[in-house]
Amino acid sequence: MAKEYAFLHEWDADAPQDAVFKALADARTYPEWWRPVYIEVEGDCEPSMGCTTKQHFKGKLPYTLRTTSEIVAYNPPNSFAVNVVGDLTGSGQWTLTPRDGMVHIRFDWTVFADRPLLKLLTPVARPLFRNNHDWSVERAQEGLEPYARAQAGLQPNP
Repeated sequence: MAKEYAFLHEWDADAPQDAVFKALADARTYPEWWRPVYIEVEGDCEPSMGCTTKQHFKGKLPYTLRTTSEIVAYNPPNSFAVNVVGDLTGSGQWTLTPRDGMVHIRFDWTVFADRPLLKLLTPVARPLFRNNHDWSVERAQEGLEPYARAQAGLQPNP
């Protein structure tokens, strides 16, 4: 059984596309709005090609992960891509498009579980790991829109 995990998530946010893009592209903001998933993100560069950040995060399962991400494609405010190494190795692509007065968000995430315990458990625990990832992205869906609206100076949606 392959160790690769391929995820695709799509949703709409009622917030300005620029603000959504800035929040997603700047991983240093994740602990502010992608809670309780992101514990800490370190980085000293503004989002751009080659910018690297270190992430410490968790899902609902009782373990944490550490990765380093590098922006390898950057097309504001429409898309960016990262390569990631660490407990997970692979790539992610965020694509934003206007849709019906909102912004449509597409997140493509393809990674290998490189942490030894995750490698060992992948053949039997794959459904649990997928569920853990889905739970984590649901937290992004909950936090991104209010954060982006606040950053753009807009009131929260009722």
